[in-house]
Amino acid sequence: MRPLAVISGGTSGIGLATARRLAVDHRLALLYARDSERAAKVEKELGAKTFCLDVGSDQAVEAGYAALLQHFGDPPAVLVNSAGLARFQRFFVQGKSLDAAQEMMNVNYFGSMRLIRKVLPAMYSRRQGCIVNLCSVSGLGGSAGVIGYAESKAALACLTRNLAMEVARRGISVNCVSPGRVATPMTEELLAQFAPETVNFPLGRALQADEVARVIEMLVRIGPAINGQELVVDGGTSVARLQP
Repeated sequence: MRPLAVISGGTSGIGLATARRLAVDHRLALLYARDSERAAKVEKELGAKTFCLDVGSDQAVEAGYAALLQHFGDPPAVLVNSAGLARFQRFFVQGKSLDAAQEMMNVNYFGSMRLIRKVLPAMYSRRQGCIVNLCSVSGLGGSAGVIGYAESKAALACLTRNLAMEVARRGISVNCVSPGRVATPMTEELLAQFAPETVNFPLGRALQADEVARVIEMLVRIGPAINGQELVVDGGTSVARLQP
């Protein structure tokens, strides 16, 4: 029987691109928070099973994961935490409250943690498993307008490193991928604010979701030889920041 892969945010953007790549060798459980019509189309395309599950809610994760196990009958071998929330504001000091920052931390960081806590016991018992977290280059350095979002992704990268050290001896790999600006439904409005040639400088264009998905697929296939790493996929942007 093919191993089971769970992908949060699996019906759009990088999550969907990853699902398309893993569909050949894995059964797929794709988690989404809204847009059931799109989820139905993805189910038909990939032969996957989708679950409406808000990773920002303890209760939703508890109920949704129980339904997932009941449907498939065995726990996942792979978890890709791709679900994310972005609330960008140009000037942090002008924000009326901390609600947006707290919401992003709850979904981007604690949402990933909630799913990790669900899948990890079975991986630990079987002495194998793969977890890939989707982070961001915004968590690597300073940028205006990303306060709240960047911190949530930096925290997720830190969790990745620490967790990898806890579980490596059990044959479990925990890594993260940090993309630059990627053309996805979530970033359409943001990308429209920039001249195309300035996006992901020096590459000079937005990344495609499948370019990031290829790296996630590699981490899934290669196993625990790569562990606790943050792989940056940004067309050279983070390197360009270091140039005088």
